[in-house]
Amino acid sequence: MIGRLSRIAVLALSLAAGGCLPRPRFLQPEAQRSWPATYLSAQGAADRGAYDDADRVLADFAKSHPNTTQAAEAGYWRAVYKLDPANKGASTRDAITGLDAYLASTNVDHRGEATTLRRLAAQLLSLDRALAQKPDESSSAATVKSRDEEVQKLRDELQATKDELDRIKRRLAAPKP
Repeated sequence: MIGRLSRIAVLALSLAAGGCLPRPRFLQPEAQRSWPATYLSAQGAADRGAYDDADRVLADFAKSHPNTTQAAEAGYWRAVYKLDPANKGASTRDAITGLDAYLASTNVDHRGEATTLRRLAAQLLSLDRALAQKPDESSSAATVKSRDEEVQKLRDELQATKDELDRIKRRLAAPKP
């Protein structure tokens, strides 16, 4: 009886321990298996400055594995790369859209970072709008200075014309000898 109980206990412990071990890679879902290589490929492309390639790799992955945690992560990294100032095709608006989609997903790994990046991106967009509306102060100062110089030149010419006119009036008003 004790032998039988100890075999049952060993079997129960084996089953419990087996549940704690990660599943072998070949038993994992395909998205989970292929995500590390996809991420490394996109990261390598971004490191080389090939942001379009990185974006394409991540977009293809998300399209191939919709509604997965890894697809959401691909969206996160696409948004991050769109915020990179080194990215010539960067778009703050696109980054905000991507971050919003990521934050709408459940079970994401970078929620805190995405929230902070979303706030920063919104602030960048706001600053871009403000700069677009406000004239450049250096060019405004130059414009004002140029206008002031032009006004002074016209005043000088007007004064010279008045002086010449007064001289002509005096000559005409003077009695002839």
